[in-house]
Amino acid sequence: MSARHPLSPAQSNHASDAPDLLPTQPGAPGGGLLPHLPGLPHLPDQAIMPAEQCVLAVTESWLGRADSGVRRVLAHGLPSSVLYDWIMDCGQVRHQHLCDPARRDVNIPRADWDVVAVIAARGGSRGVPRKALRTVGGVPLIARAVAACRSVESITRVMVNTDCPDIAAAARAAGADVPFLRPAELATDEASPLDAWVFAQVWMLLVERRVPDFLLSVSATHPCLHPDEMRRAVDRLAAANRPALQTVAQLPAVSLEFLTPDFRPLDCEPAPAQGDGTNESGPEGGGPRHGSPEHGYPNDERFLQCGAFSITCNRPYYHVQPWFRPYMTDIPAPPAEPLAHVLSARQGVDIDEPWDLATCRLLLDGDDPFPGCTPADVAGHDIPGVENMAAPADLACVVVLPPEGPGAPDDLEHVTEPDGTHLRIAGIPAPCRVLDAVRAALPHVPLAVCGEGDMARAVARRYGLSLLPLPEFLAQRRAAWPVPLLAAGDLATGSAVWPHTVLGAFADASPDAPGCSGRDILCIDGRAALLDAATVHAFVGSARAASAPANAGCGLPACSVSPAPVHPAHLKRVDAAGSVLSAPGVPARRQDLPDVLCRDGALTLLRVGGGTTESTTEGAADGAPGPHYSPPDESTSLPYRPIPIGRAQATLVASRLDAAQGMALATHDGHPDSTPQAATGNAP
Repeated sequence: MSARHPLSPAQSNHASDAPDLLPTQPGAPGGGLLPHLPGLPHLPDQAIMPAEQCVLAVTESWLGRADSGVRRVLAHGLPSSVLYDWIMDCGQVRHQHLCDPARRDVNIPRADWDVVAVIAARGGSRGVPRKALRTVGGVPLIARAVAACRSVESITRVMVNTDCPDIAAAARAAGADVPFLRPAELATDEASPLDAWVFAQVWMLLVERRVPDFLLSVSATHPCLHPDEMRRAVDRLAAANRPALQTVAQLPAVSLEFLTPDFRPLDCEPAPAQGDGTNESGPEGGGPRHGSPEHGYPNDERFLQCGAFSITCNRPYYHVQPWFRPYMTDIPAPPAEPLAHVLSARQGVDIDEPWDLATCRLLLDGDDPFPGCTPADVAGHDIPGVENMAAPADLACVVVLPPEGPGAPDDLEHVTEPDGTHLRIAGIPAPCRVLDAVRAALPHVPLAVCGEGDMARAVARRYGLSLLPLPEFLAQRRAAWPVPLLAAGDLATGSAVWPHTVLGAFADASPDAPGCSGRDILCIDGRAALLDAATVHAFVGSARAASAPANAGCGLPACSVSPAPVHPAHLKRVDAAGSVLSAPGVPARRQDLPDVLCRDGALTLLRVGGGTTESTTEGAADGAPGPHYSPPDESTSLPYRPIPIGRAQATLVASRLDAAQGMALATHDGHPDSTPQAATGNAP
């Protein structure tokens, strides 16, 4: 045997005549052949081919890049056959584990489970460079993730998978095991997260000869994740006879109507379920619920893709080959799709961009920055004055407040005081912020509040406005209010139903209101607490300056659109069996997704037939088209005219998470109510 190719007996024609010889274990002193010791990996000396490179060659082969793995082995002066031997060695380790009588029982006591958590943290992250070392609450993200895993009793080992020595040092200081530095090939912008995950698995099989019962892949960039969710997920997976589990997050209160930047509808639905996907026993209607996913969800329910953690199970039952399952007539085969574990929207926040980091700092640093408000807070609000500006002609405005009721807990079992719709932002009640912005942008325009409950009455009384009842088609949506105010179906008939309803109520409530009939209606969602006067003013000017042809009598309704906080490619469905259904070909990173706008529901202008389309709004963009101008590139497939506004201004605040994300985005957008120091909390 050549000293240049120190191979194991199995690698030398697979002979069994020299069972007492084995190449040097990686990291062992000496550099020659060592006596055979049970459990040592059959790998070459570190000086010839480092263990990381051996594992990388096997990883590439497992992922379908066998040619690359062979070239890597040959480049280190080893024969290509050793790659086959390493692959077979990994299979043998797994086989011996599954054949072990002590591990075979699916009801093995929990105390005997081997649960390994692997935290992936790349040093060259693009959106927030070296983000695993950024601090939230004064603690680096990598240290927070390690501490969360170590607090789960069932996790027996916490391993960090990184390419960065600084991250590795911080992880070791927090108590994690860092047995390797990930090769540079798996730490580029183009590398798939799957590659890094498989690398960690192969390392344990080939180098450590270890097969954990459960392998958790944990993100270092979900600081709001509660550790108990990992414990609950392991319990659920063990009880469900499923091979894998993935986390999904509750869908925030945003529109599911997405547009490309040129205002064309984007058809990017997740893959439909096989069969009808219905669930007669599941909850009916409404938005995402906090119920257990094993009870099923309606087929129209959508969740946000969430990489907080995933679990793979190596228990014996789950590795029955598909060809043998038809013979297991007494044991139903588990579904092939991963089991869904639903997290709250707050726990699903992933730090991909600077404003994500600012959002988490607002939520987790110090005291609650967004306390709830009461009608008494509204009554004590000091209303600012308005300028004596000319009012837009033929326009009325109504601010709609959502129905009141107990908010849903934002953190499942771990929050004692649920979020409410009405919060104080920068010390001002959110509904008052909306009214102040509208009065500053559109002074002397007929204005009313639409809603019910103590808060709506307090707002109307404080501002001296009429309180209009909720229209029937909105009152019926009480359980599903987190959807934007006017859905696509409402826009088709909204110009015929909503204006007449509101204007009639205007006339009944304020008989002295000047000429309410025939006015366009500007409808503002009362949760858009970060709207500023400039945004409202510009929206009205843009929406009313360009109208449909004169013979139409009135223009299209106009709706605000903004960069989508939830990309359609990141939406997932959960079927009646609690499985995650994904669309193929979804990019792994948010930065690789194309830009998408969504109809955010913050501002809607409904046009009334027979009224004039002229606008006296001052401050419209210079060179704005005339009242009957129709842009040549206007999409005829939309039932409304899209008017872009900023992401922060479009935020509908229904929870502290919404408020924190809106304030973080406001800093990025240069919002006057926010400063970098206020939004980020501490220096990056």
